[in-house]
Amino acid sequence: MEISNPHDAFFKEVFSNKENADDFINATLPEDLKKNLDLSTLELDNNSYIDEELKENFSDIVYNCFYIGKSKIKISLLFEHKSYVVKYPHLQILRYMLKIWQTNIKQKEKLIPIIPIIFYHGKDKWHLRELSSYFEGFDEVLGRYIPDFDYLLTDLSGYSDEDLKGRIFLNIGLRITCLMMKNIFDEGKVREHLEEFLAIGKMYYEQEKGLKFLEGVIRYIYNSTEIKIEEVIEATKKISAKGGAVAMTTAMRLRQEGLQQGVQQGLQQGIQQGLQQGAYNKAIETAKSMFRKGFNLEVIAEITGLTKEDLKRLVNEKH
Repeated sequence: MEISNPHDAFFKEVFSNKENADDFINATLPEDLKKNLDLSTLELDNNSYIDEELKENFSDIVYNCFYIGKSKIKISLLFEHKSYVVKYPHLQILRYMLKIWQTNIKQKEKLIPIIPIIFYHGKDKWHLRELSSYFEGFDEVLGRYIPDFDYLLTDLSGYSDEDLKGRIFLNIGLRITCLMMKNIFDEGKVREHLEEFLAIGKMYYEQEKGLKFLEGVIRYIYNSTEIKIEEVIEATKKISAKGGAVAMTTAMRLRQEGLQQGVQQGLQQGIQQGLQQGAYNKAIETAKSMFRKGFNLEVIAEITGLTKEDLKRLVNEKH
């Protein structure tokens, strides 16, 4: 079954969970920044600040948090969902931050500092650069007029599978998520290591939240690869009886959703064809009326949109 962006959907599902976000932020923020954050105040911001232009590349999950002195800040997880390296990320991030600050102004709030974190899982390595490095041939005097700021980057291609299995994140779901997203474009590898990756959550699948997470993983694999759902069920059953049951139930739902989508697409195509046929029939009737009134073929073609072949056929039928 095709959906618009399974990577984006999976990312949002995982990182909207506060426990996952907390673990991710703890593992990726530099110590000098992290020590000043009160992560116990971490709270999901239900707003998105992605506009029409930015959504071509990014989607966002935003958290509010308190910094030293109870100052409110935002931590924005920006998922690069096209899975390729953006040429000028600073420009897009700056646009994004301006969007948030404009919201602050409209709501008559103080401007809120933003920590942008790009989450990238494409094949090519992302090279982290300073904004000023995009400009060439300027000295320190001119440099004062070029804005500079940092963003944080999580490039999954820079981590080994062993790192992601247990050396970086504490949260089981986050480990599996990053392993899956890092390797999802190598279908052969995912198939080969599927049981190994899923086995990390063996004990997690004994919990309700673990089973819900597993359902999300199965949907992600189904929507992102050509791996057969039977293979996923078989791998899951070897790890956990409860997980195997969830895998089978999820497979049934996915198949049902696929059937429903097929029916809906068929109905939409039928309606569209019906409308097209209706418009064609109406054009034919208009053409016949114009023939009777003595209009020439070129004028009739221009007004009705019918082809010369259609009009010739009408003339032959008349005679």
